Amino acid sequence: MKKIFAKEAILPILLALGSFLLVSLIYFSPLLQGKVLSMHDVNMASGAAKELQDFHEKTGEWAWWTNSMFGGMPAYMIVGGYSYSLISNLGSFITNLFPVPVNLFFISMCCFYLFMRVIKVNNWVSIMASVAYAFGTYNLVFTEAGHVSKILALAYMPGLLAGVHLILKEKYLLGAFLTALFVGFELQANHLQITYYFTLVILVYVIYEFAIKLKSKKPDAFLKMISAFIIALLIGVGMHTQRLWSAISYSAETIRGKSELTKTTVGKAGLDKEYAFSWSYGISETINILVPNLMGGSSVGELDENSETFGLITSKGVDRATAQRFVGSLPLYHGDQSSTAGPAYSGVVVIFLFVLGLFILQSNWRWVHLGLLILLFMLSWGSNFPSLNYLLFDHLPGYNKFRAVSVILTIAHFVLVWGAAVSLNKIIEERTDFSLLKKPLMKSTGVLLVFMLIGYFSIDFVGIRDVDFMNNLKPSFGEEGANQVLNALRSDRASLALSDIYRAIGLIFLSVLLIYFYSKNKIKDLLFSFIILLVVVFDMFSVGKRYFNNSDFVSKLKVKPGVFEPTTADLQILEDKDPNFRVLNLTTNFMSDARDSYFHKSLGGYHGAKLKKYQELVDNQMIKDGRLNMGVINMLNTKYFINNSEAGVQAQINNGALGNAWFVDTLQVVDSADEELDITGSMIVANKAVTQNSFSTDSKYYQIPENASISLISYEPNRLVYKSVNSNASFVVFSEVYYRGNRDWISFVDGVETPHLKVNYLLRGIELPAGNHEIVFEFKPQSVEVGEKIDLTASAGLLVLFGLAFFSMIRKEKVKM
Repeated sequence: MKKIFAKEAILPILLALGSFLLVSLIYFSPLLQGKVLSMHDVNMASGAAKELQDFHEKTGEWAWWTNSMFGGMPAYMIVGGYSYSLISNLGSFITNLFPVPVNLFFISMCCFYLFMRVIKVNNWVSIMASVAYAFGTYNLVFTEAGHVSKILALAYMPGLLAGVHLILKEKYLLGAFLTALFVGFELQANHLQITYYFTLVILVYVIYEFAIKLKSKKPDAFLKMISAFIIALLIGVGMHTQRLWSAISYSAETIRGKSELTKTTVGKAGLDKEYAFSWSYGISETINILVPNLMGGSSVGELDENSETFGLITSKGVDRATAQRFVGSLPLYHGDQSSTAGPAYSGVVVIFLFVLGLFILQSNWRWVHLGLLILLFMLSWGSNFPSLNYLLFDHLPGYNKFRAVSVILTIAHFVLVWGAAVSLNKIIEERTDFSLLKKPLMKSTGVLLVFMLIGYFSIDFVGIRDVDFMNNLKPSFGEEGANQVLNALRSDRASLALSDIYRAIGLIFLSVLLIYFYSKNKIKDLLFSFIILLVVVFDMFSVGKRYFNNSDFVSKLKVKPGVFEPTTADLQILEDKDPNFRVLNLTTNFMSDARDSYFHKSLGGYHGAKLKKYQELVDNQMIKDGRLNMGVINMLNTKYFINNSEAGVQAQINNGALGNAWFVDTLQVVDSADEELDITGSMIVANKAVTQNSFSTDSKYYQIPENASISLISYEPNRLVYKSVNSNASFVVFSEVYYRGNRDWISFVDGVETPHLKVNYLLRGIELPAGNHEIVFEFKPQSVEVGEKIDLTASAGLLVLFGLAFFSMIRKEKVKM
């Protein structure tokens, strides 16, 4: 017990934690000036969550359904509380210890440090590697964009592998506890794409270690490992039963699920292939993990006054201030992706050490490491390497549920830093003589030089949007002048790439020099480790600041993150006290903007997991021949449009909106979803409803008395109450999205559970007997009501596992003493 908490054990950890906090505060120094980071995706998420947060503050409950986006959708992947899940509450506590983004990078470094120490890497090397991992340029780019869940998932990955490693090294209780803990944290981050990709790394590592165990003929150890993994997974996953059960049932209904249509714009089963691979990394572009400006950096970048472009346009009479503005926003990127915020730079020093490890390490794992890295690169190429990626998309379970495959380069970055740390650790721990390092250093340097030169000479610095850029210049410079500016831009792109190659050569030379002096005993261990740390910090920070810097922070006085100011149109609409109608903003791309959801129940929103039926209705029927299909708009109870006018952005009332519910005189039954969708787009929706024969067998007709009425009398996101008056039997259409009808959304007529139908491809309908009735819809997903009980049971299991692991460590220390 004393040894566990001895000063010599604690001080290195405190040094690491202090270093991580210091490094984070240095990079994100505007936080110390009272500024905050305004992140696009976080702002969009706040718009999506507004109705849910308001309901929670009012009632203390989470609704798990919101009508503020896309006409209505589950809230599982927007916001909610998991009070029975210990790991969810612990994860929330940890992430709130420091402000964003310091918290994300501090967690990332701590988890990578844990992994490094578990695999017995030197403390200073562990610190260096942790900084290099956290400050990979893609991590910075994703943070600046507000992809918080993605960064959290990346942050927790190393801790998960630490637990797996301990199990494989036969430390079963501690390994099982850490694995269960970090499986829980990883799932709490709620970015299944990162988790899915990282599982590939874990599987490769486990298979490799299992193969070694089988060769060593240790069947008992093999069985204990499997048992430890099963227990860890049951507890780690079990603590998220509610979250995962909800997500799985929801996923089947989203654009990642199967479609009822014979032909769909969003993928028949899973994502559409073109959509999934829309951000595929270029093959030659991969070299920018080493040369960040090889492809120009970000889609919109900045040149200085020494650039050829600046010199050319000033020579044509453009004044200096205008020229500065012009070169401050240029299409520097010329890779295969449609757009990018920055390269997947992993660091020259990191990659040099990784390659060096291939020549100096003895374990066969180095070749598995290299093979894994190459596989990850090929996966990131997406549609640029279809022979592999289309095969996986069509046949590997789950692979077709994710888009933007270039994100897998964050996993490649992890592999690179891991290999670099092990390589540097060998040099320090074994104090390898330079005579043994000379050839490996020369080979490593040669390999990187060859790759950089191949990259430079294999590209022509021509971008996919260069023609558009030149056309935009023609009115100002003429055709010949525009062509000259474009050629100057391409020349500057080449200069940027060459400059980064020189930079890389300098850092490689510095690294070789440091290793030479260290191996010759001219530098002490501590000084060598500290200088290497400083070089890595310089390498990662100097490139990272190109894409995420102090200018991304804003004063708290200017903006409160996640809060929107209402426009004149918003204020006009908010005067309407009707609790439930929808708004369509025609001044924005409403299908990728959740700002309106902050104030209204919007037909649009911002989310990567929209309901498939809603997306199909939008794509096929909402807009016809370039014009809004008012039948569809009206059946969604779109009471207001937001339009541009001479007086500015204004609200325009839509008198054709059909309200919350209405009687129809005809219920037509068709055989297929295609027919249902086609008829929905062309029929008079005020008088007729259409459904499939899986919901009703025969078409029906109804007489609607003049005094018949139906109205919404109570609104909550997860509970809708209507009052119906009709002396005849009737059929009612509700302007609410049909979702897992009679399973999650339950309908009651006069207190008796009564099934409702899917009508008009997207909406709900119900048949009523003659008379006055109360109709209630309640969102009661079984995944929530049953799942939270399993969350609690698994949370208790984690505490038991912690107790067993802790007391096992104490017992072993006593035995040693």
